[in-house]
Amino acid sequence: MKIITSIFSIVLIVMFSCGEKEKPAKAIGKVSITGMELQDGSKPSGRTQANFTWKHVFSNQVQLTFTEAGSGQSFEISLNPNDFSKPYTIELPYGSYQYLGTSTSESVSSTLPVTVSGQISVDASTESLLLNGKSEFGLFTFSKSNLAAAPKIINPQAGTLSSTNDFYYTYVKGDLLLKTELALTNGKSFRIVKPSKSFSQQQFQIANQASEAQDVFQPSNFIISAERLILEPNGYPSVLFPYRIMDLAAPFNETSGLQWVNGRLFSINDGGNSAEIQELNPQTGALIRTIKVNNASNVDWEDLAASTSHFFIGDFGNNIGNRTDLKVLKIPIVSLLNQTEVIAEVIEFSYPDQSDFSGSNANHNFDCEAMIFRENQLHLFSKNRGDGRTKHYTLAPNPGKQVASLQGSFDSKGLISGADISPDGKNVVLLGYENLGISSRVFLWSFAAISGATLSGQGNQFFLGSPAGLSQAEGVVIDSQMELTISGERISFSGLTVPPRLFKVDLAGIFTP
Repeated sequence: MKIITSIFSIVLIVMFSCGEKEKPAKAIGKVSITGMELQDGSKPSGRTQANFTWKHVFSNQVQLTFTEAGSGQSFEISLNPNDFSKPYTIELPYGSYQYLGTSTSESVSSTLPVTVSGQISVDASTESLLLNGKSEFGLFTFSKSNLAAAPKIINPQAGTLSSTNDFYYTYVKGDLLLKTELALTNGKSFRIVKPSKSFSQQQFQIANQASEAQDVFQPSNFIISAERLILEPNGYPSVLFPYRIMDLAAPFNETSGLQWVNGRLFSINDGGNSAEIQELNPQTGALIRTIKVNNASNVDWEDLAASTSHFFIGDFGNNIGNRTDLKVLKIPIVSLLNQTEVIAEVIEFSYPDQSDFSGSNANHNFDCEAMIFRENQLHLFSKNRGDGRTKHYTLAPNPGKQVASLQGSFDSKGLISGADISPDGKNVVLLGYENLGISSRVFLWSFAAISGATLSGQGNQFFLGSPAGLSQAEGVVIDSQMELTISGERISFSGLTVPPRLFKVDLAGIFTP
């Protein structure tokens, strides 16, 4: 009996052994990660005579996760995207995988944040993988020539640019505005403000003269745009960069003046429009409300100014030089801020040096579109169509008739269309544009101060760009941080219609806030 039992046990063991054969282990593939390629929808164009190629610096660690499509099983590997001198290897069971890895950063970074993603099928014992990398960041580079130190970052977060042997640089998240202040070796400073563009390199070089060698980058994966700024004899470049350019709505089609009042922004349209003041949102350009001036018509309103107690409208546009009804309207600020209809006092005036009112001379020197208030006087700056200069007149801010006082003139090299004074009264800006047709440029004149009744010191002229991009610039205001807000009216020329626009220019550095 014992023999039978033993035989039966052996048979059961054999049967169960045959029925429980182990499944074969899933095959394993060894994946070698050989590098990372930055990819974007645009292809960089080649450049000849390039003397630099930028090598991106990444954060030292990216945690890469491979997820198997069927099971959802995941596998991880950590790698340094700056160093592929030896491949990184990971063993993965045969199958189809999605991989993903990111490096995070602040909005401004000394390294390029990347997202690594893609697919791989593992169906062999060895596989090779070149990672696909993308980034939401753009690169800014500044040649070190003529810079006294690393540029300061003002926005989007305070700091300084990082450094290589030849360049200062930073990475900035796309669509954010990078505001930098550059200190020059000549003791001057100014600001460059530019929006970041994902997958692009914006290169800036400051040169003392055009003959200095130009730093040129060979595109490798980022699209490259370059700005080379030549310093003028006054120690500044002749170009400043407008930013936050936005289209204005139809109520501002002929915006001709701007003015801050208690932190609120006001505008007017010029001649032929309603006798109304518009309050607008300075961030969006949207119309907030209108204020009607009941006892005035809009013959040719051109600029605005303000004292601590009153708001002034310059009705002194004089396109053909035949007006004998020049005036400035004077409105209490308390009425402007709290009422939708106001009554204005009227300051009537004439020019001491005008004798021809026939309107037959198209190239006359008695148009005016610019005005400021300082030291209990109104200061007017003419728009000379004849000689391209600007005359400076003063008026007492008192209702009644008077003759303006001519203080002097200077060569403005174009048509002055707006003016403002800084809140501390120390800095004056004049806005204008060249009278050169399609080749015209919008420009600013900056003056350090007004001494007594005249502009003090040598002014500095800066070009901002074409009216085709900025509209016909007419209104300008400056705040306590030396940031200018400029408005331009709609224009049409050469088959192109440019809508009214609002934009910014930063004069801090040139003017000290």
